Amino acid sequence: MRHNHLISSCILLLSGILFSNFSLALQTDRKQPIKIEAGKASIEKKTGISTYSNNVMVRQGSMRITADKITIYTREGKLVKMTALGKPTTFQQKTNNKNKSIDASAMKMTFHANSNIAIFENNAVLKQGGNTFTSNRIVYNIGKDQVNAGKKSGGDRVTITIQPAEQKPNMPAQ
Repeated sequence: MRHNHLISSCILLLSGILFSNFSLALQTDRKQPIKIEAGKASIEKKTGISTYSNNVMVRQGSMRITADKITIYTREGKLVKMTALGKPTTFQQKTNNKNKSIDASAMKMTFHANSNIAIFENNAVLKQGGNTFTSNRIVYNIGKDQVNAGKKSGGDRVTITIQPAEQKPNMPAQ
């Protein structure tokens, strides 16, 4: 039990180091309209559940999601949750740093609108600026720019690749 706690602490420490230089996702994206393209759509206004299939693309500002099937849950006309399934599902969003974007893929993605959290499951990969998280499950808090990878109960391997910081050239002594 203590060993699992130590591993979890190390993963949290590494994620803090890795993502401390990550740039926050563009906050203006949330104020943009959501546009959906699909080969097929089924919209149930009464239940607030819409299902889109056949090469689905969702866009909101700089954010892009592609999937085979996306189910959107709304309440009183507002987005509550979105579930995307694909082989794989992809997620991309620009950040406040114009040179970086957040790129992720997984077989399943669930986005919770109220908390601004995206959960990537089954062969999940999340990248930014050359740094990479790979795990079976990655939870990304978009608003806080915070990543947790692996299962809460342990047993899932997490691979983290951190690119070295750019070295500034040495200035000649005067």
